[in-house]
Amino acid sequence: MATRKRTTAPAQDTVSIHDACLKYLTTEQSLRLALSHVRPDDFDTVKAVSEADLEAIASHFQPQLPEASPQETSEPTTEQPQNALSVPQQQQHLTAPTQSPSNHTQLTLIDQLTRQAGQEIELVDAIAQVKNQLILNNLAVRDAELVESINQRWQYQKQGYLGTIRDLASLAKEPVEITPDENDLTLEIEGIITGLGKKLIV
Repeated sequence: MATRKRTTAPAQDTVSIHDACLKYLTTEQSLRLALSHVRPDDFDTVKAVSEADLEAIASHFQPQLPEASPQETSEPTTEQPQNALSVPQQQQHLTAPTQSPSNHTQLTLIDQLTRQAGQEIELVDAIAQVKNQLILNNLAVRDAELVESINQRWQYQKQGYLGTIRDLASLAKEPVEITPDENDLTLEIEGIITGLGKKLIV
């Protein structure tokens, strides 16, 4: 029997989820929630866990009842020190008449911690959303400031161009009105010669 256990060591080092629930007198959901602290990758799908994992989450649950002791004695001798360490704890809790309410209180604490963790995730997500909105808002404001800065600079440059145009336009001189020559030059010449001929004595 011992030889067969050595050849199948992985099998004897694991406990099914069902047996683990019986061991700690808890529900599968509560057990898996406790396993999430030591097996975050597969706590919701694992079908069997090691004794080391159960020992790591033992503080989350009440010690097992005396009828679970035969299961402990059937485990390999290498795990007896772990089971022996839990015997004084079993004796202390067996003397208390309110074992079931204590177990219920423990489950309530787990539920409360789970709810608190969920609310904390929601709050952290809300903070991230607000930060993202602030980043987008700040980017939009900076873009608007940049556009307005470019616009103001262009308005200043445009006024400079317009001033240059006005200065150049002011250099233009007033047009000079040309008096038209309406006299007939030929007639004037003939008139002069005719007048001269009258003065001359031939």
